[in-house]
Amino acid sequence: MKLETKRLILRRWEESDAEDLYRYASNPDVGPIAGWPAHQSIEKSLDVIKNVFNGKEAYAICLKEDGKAIGAIELKLNGHTDLTDKGDECELGYWLGKPFWGFTMSGGHRL
Repeated sequence: MKLETKRLILRRWEESDAEDLYRYASNPDVGPIAGWPAHQSIEKSLDVIKNVFNGKEAYAICLKEDGKAIGAIELKLNGHTDLTDKGDECELGYWLGKPFWGFTMSGGHRL
């Protein structure tokens, strides 16, 4: 499944995204506020793609202009969440690489 907006594409993660993932997930300002440690290597990022970002509703957030992954979004349904064991609750989690946080006058992006 692939979803498109004017500027973004949400698509399944691919092993070839490991370098893009590492570029943003290695920043210590990104992971810890999302509940995970900063990535220490491209190999760690590849492991995350294979074993964490493999959920049914886990997607790479990509720039439409070049297809590069800049973040992640995942929907966990029917009690398969990290926050609750109730069967009727769900969880939506996402993160973006720091250069894509809001809009800056120095070349930032408005998504």
